[in-house]
Amino acid sequence: MRTILLPIKKAIINLEHKSTTLADCFINLVIMATAIKELSQTSNQNFSKECQNVFDKRWKEFNFDYYLLAYFLHPKYRGIYIIFLNIILN
Repeated sequence: MRTILLPIKKAIINLEHKSTTLADCFINLVIMATAIKELSQTSNQNFSKECQNVFDKRWKEFNFDYYLLAYFLHPKYRGIYIIFLNIILN
């Protein structure tokens, strides 16, 4: 349970800042996706599947063109995207 709740808690804290950008939102989504993916390997399969379904539903609601553009243009995240894409795709 801690595996999934800690990234969600950190994302909420990170996104409450006034200086939060769309790139920050995207990074936090990727971090939560990674936590959910790791959850499926270590916990109850029913709980893991339900978390995955909820995340997938919300993931589809985003207009990723804006998030990806903000992410790729943000100087703080240049070069890091390869790491996150590898995590998501594997």
